[in-house]
Amino acid sequence: MDYENLIGRAYDPVSANCFTLYRDLYKQNFGIEVPHYAVPNDWDPEKLDLIGSLYKDVGMEKVDTWDLQPGDVLATAVGSTNPNHLVIYVGDNKIIHHKLNLLSTEEAWRPFWKMVTCYVLRHPDVPDLTPVLPDITIEDLLKSQQILG
Repeated sequence: MDYENLIGRAYDPVSANCFTLYRDLYKQNFGIEVPHYAVPNDWDPEKLDLIGSLYKDVGMEKVDTWDLQPGDVLATAVGSTNPNHLVIYVGDNKIIHHKLNLLSTEEAWRPFWKMVTCYVLRHPDVPDLTPVLPDITIEDLLKSQQILG
């Protein structure tokens, strides 16, 4: 997944935030156009669950698993009971996101993020990019190399 150009962007409440990071990543990597939604200046997630009311409009589905796949979107509640921040799992135990008034960043998928995640969203058109590891035992590998008889 290509996202290096999305890291280090300065925060702007309209054009560079957690939602636009998600929009840009999905367009750049999967060709999925996520509509732009206007967010009220006085948005209070306790009164209006924007994420919960809009995710189906863009084709996202809730998944009941912690087996994250690259491209999964975590709807998180940071200092709130309703989701107010989007975090994208990019694989290899890493996430990207864009916090309020900070630069967009990549960081480790830590227990904190699991604790504040309300639900995981996945788009059915995003392929499973999880690396497939070989299914072979060390004994079979050594036999194939004629090290063991």
